[in-house]
Amino acid sequence: MAGMAWTLVGNLDSPHRVSVDERGLVTLEGETWSLDWWIGAEDRWHVPAREVSVRQTLLGASPVVETRVRVPSGDAVQRVFAARDANGAEALVVEVENDTKVPFAVALAVLPRLADGRGRTHDIAIEGSVVTVDGRRVLEAGKAPGRTATATGVDGDVAAVVFAGDAADVPAAVASCSDGLAQAALVFPLAHTAVLRVVLPLPPGRDVDASLLPDVAQVVSGWQAHTRRGARVVLPDRRLQDAVDSSLRHALLRHDDVAVIAALARFGFAAEAGMALLADPLSAAAADAPGAALHALGRMWRERSDVDLAKAAAPVVAELIASLGRSRSSRDLRLGAAAAPTAAELLAAAGHRRGAKDARRAGSAMADRAAALPVAGPADATAARDRLAEQLATASATWTWDGHDLSANAALLLEVADLLVAETGGLGERVLELARVVPEAWLGQGWEVHDLPTAYGLVSYAVRWHGDRPALLWALVVEPGEPPTRLTVPGLDPTWSSTDAKGEALLGPVAVPEQALAAGVTMPVTLGPRPAGLR
Repeated sequence: MAGMAWTLVGNLDSPHRVSVDERGLVTLEGETWSLDWWIGAEDRWHVPAREVSVRQTLLGASPVVETRVRVPSGDAVQRVFAARDANGAEALVVEVENDTKVPFAVALAVLPRLADGRGRTHDIAIEGSVVTVDGRRVLEAGKAPGRTATATGVDGDVAAVVFAGDAADVPAAVASCSDGLAQAALVFPLAHTAVLRVVLPLPPGRDVDASLLPDVAQVVSGWQAHTRRGARVVLPDRRLQDAVDSSLRHALLRHDDVAVIAALARFGFAAEAGMALLADPLSAAAADAPGAALHALGRMWRERSDVDLAKAAAPVVAELIASLGRSRSSRDLRLGAAAAPTAAELLAAAGHRRGAKDARRAGSAMADRAAALPVAGPADATAARDRLAEQLATASATWTWDGHDLSANAALLLEVADLLVAETGGLGERVLELARVVPEAWLGQGWEVHDLPTAYGLVSYAVRWHGDRPALLWALVVEPGEPPTRLTVPGLDPTWSSTDAKGEALLGPVAVPEQALAAGVTMPVTLGPRPAGLR
């Protein structure tokens, strides 16, 4: 719904998704109920949905949502994340920590409510540490609650029962409502610094061994490790860095949107992008960026070289090549031209020898057409920089937009990649523009790009400063036999260029803000791009 915000949580390579709203309400996709949380402190009951002191963030820029609400002498802290046990069973973990100096009570409420409207619960049963909804086990705590409460019907309000102190001192309770408005709450005492942990199986009803689930630090570390498999950027703008990191991890979480697939391919996740394209061939064929899609499939083929995969991909490859025949995008045509030889290999492996010859001819035609089309200039790059600033200004605390529209995260990733590196060049010329437009706040500060895929190879570069002069260190990994590519840095020194695949250079002076000059000299870093094939 308009004006609402929530954040997606889940496991990598999993169909199960969870939404956490901006106050910590938890909703499993496909379910008709939600899990809310309330804190009984020494002064009163605190309801995060109504408190002004609620703050929310992502831990480690990963799909791990932390929500804090102020209570006397500290915070009540909720953390929500998905995990797998040692047997591969999936679960959602909800933790509440008492980050205060005194004990308080925690109520976990199962309600017929969704993040975007009314839900439905006919039967809820609490039996010790286990909760079932409509006959399925949906929650298991490490211990039985101290008290329980239920309510039913339009006029029922389990919150009122809990807040009035009328929750029963029993470990079992049942609520049934033919109108689908059953409610129940579990109330736990929580000592100073203690953590309450409950597990929700994904999907509900599945057996999960809670003792074999990782902790929150391990989950965050796992997400960070996953993203290190692709391209990496290190930016001087902390907010932009967090937005990029969280957007990339959420793109990995759910890549069933063409824009998200394009962003994954741009950041080096060819296997994920390629498999997503094959999972929905019709969408792949209708992609707005067929060159990026073809590039992703080509790189996936280079990485895996699986004949069955080639046979599955062949029809999609043929459709993408046909789409590129109608494209008017200079960048997309360059990507298509670069991917065409590998696409031809894929088609040949699938038994389509004539199609392979056609793909090679089409690649040459794409390169000729790309050279004849205008490329994005400085004004376009400046507009992209301004769009990024506006997007950062309108983001939620967990880097979401319009609820959690992942296409907005994808747009941010693509804008950042295009500002940092862009393919240009005229007829017969290959040019990579590094640092096309540099925000003023970046001047005097260093940034890095590692293993970013382009039409001409994997590019890495770093900018460091010697007073008011930027130093550039770069490395471009290309396929054997490829023609040279000219590198430029129009946002820092429009006069500089090089066709060396690797090197370092001290660029011309730049008007750096005085506060940045006062920080002193920074030195280049060592770049080590992956030596793997590129397309």
